[in-house]
Amino acid sequence: MIGIDLVDLTRFETTTRLSRYLSRFCVDGNTPLAAAKTWACLEAITKAEDRPFDPTQIQIRFPKGQRPIVQDPNHVLSGNYVLGLSHESQMVIAVAIRA
Repeated sequence: MIGIDLVDLTRFETTTRLSRYLSRFCVDGNTPLAAAKTWACLEAITKAEDRPFDPTQIQIRFPKGQRPIVQDPNHVLSGNYVLGLSHESQMVIAVAIRA
């Protein structure tokens, strides 16, 4: 399955709840961009999963110069995922493909 999500970065630049979101979803970073990238990836995975799961049980990591990585230590997802991510100006887009 494939999931795609598009996020407007301003959504995270203007919120007063950024720190709560960063800690709840174990965001790899502390900026609005890190939050938007994480949100887009989680939403894309949710669409590809096509079933409910607890997104706080997985982590998305963003190694420099590499594609995002899904860490699923509790095996809540139905398979392994390959993620693609791009952003320009105020838009962030993520694609999740279940391998």
